[in-house]
Amino acid sequence: MFVNSGAEAVENAIMIARKYTKKMDIICFEGAFHGRTLLTMSLTSKVKPYSFGFDTFAPGIHKIPYANCCRCAYGLKREMCNLRCVKRLEEIFTSVVDAENIAAVILEPIQGESGFIVPPDEFVPKLKEICKKNNILLIADEIQSGFCRTGKMFASEQWKIFPDIIATAKSIAGGLPLSSVTARSEIIESSHVGGTGGTFCGNPLACAAALKVIEIMERDNFSRKAQKIGEVIQSRFNTMKEKYLMIGDVRGRGATMAFKLVKDRKSKVPTKEETKAIIKEAYKKGVMLLSAGIYGNVIRILVPLVITEE
Repeated sequence: MFVNSGAEAVENAIMIARKYTKKMDIICFEGAFHGRTLLTMSLTSKVKPYSFGFDTFAPGIHKIPYANCCRCAYGLKREMCNLRCVKRLEEIFTSVVDAENIAAVILEPIQGESGFIVPPDEFVPKLKEICKKNNILLIADEIQSGFCRTGKMFASEQWKIFPDIIATAKSIAGGLPLSSVTARSEIIESSHVGGTGGTFCGNPLACAAALKVIEIMERDNFSRKAQKIGEVIQSRFNTMKEKYLMIGDVRGRGATMAFKLVKDRKSKVPTKEETKAIIKEAYKKGVMLLSAGIYGNVIRILVPLVITEE
């Protein structure tokens, strides 16, 4: 089904999941960004500039830590953690909400607003396995990571998994307002007529643009373009990391790349003001950069996929 914005896509994905499963509770992840409507802001973690000052969010939302190995919520090293973050999901089935009441788990396969957090390779497949075992739908928010950004058409493909529902937007129509909710027919059709959608959903102009965008992406192999862009950026960032000790981490997939700024690599104390200063200086030189991360100390690069290496 087609709607107009990323937030609408996520809202409808949640509604459809609840209708299909006849269950209400939703599991989401700390550090995620899913939108600015009431429900999607309830799923979003960052307080400023998003949820600050807005009270009374949607009920039935439960947040757990994401698989951020650079700043593990449990203080563990990857080689010895045994996927502690996945175990937390199973723990809350006992301590917070029974699995029989959970309609869906929603995640950004690669968290965008948190600064392109890439989970360990075992994380997403294990998450899918737990969801399937407990009759819980897995919703992938591919609004930022979809359409070749990470070197695959969808970031979920990095781990060869198929979410039950995918929400997409942004790149889908080359700048025109269009988003989509994609799922198996029995899931999508579980909602009654008039229960989802909206007045301007699937407008012909945006849909025509989307068809042409996808045609060009496939014809010109934009996934490979994103991989090449990522190789160049990652190489430059790694060279910078060797030179500047305040660069604590370089991460990303394909053309979604970022580096984190810290006081020092041992303490990992965020350097928000220094990050602002770098962005300001870059702007003076004609380069627009984006900060990201819960602490505002990540600089992320989102270049157009048609950019040349020069």
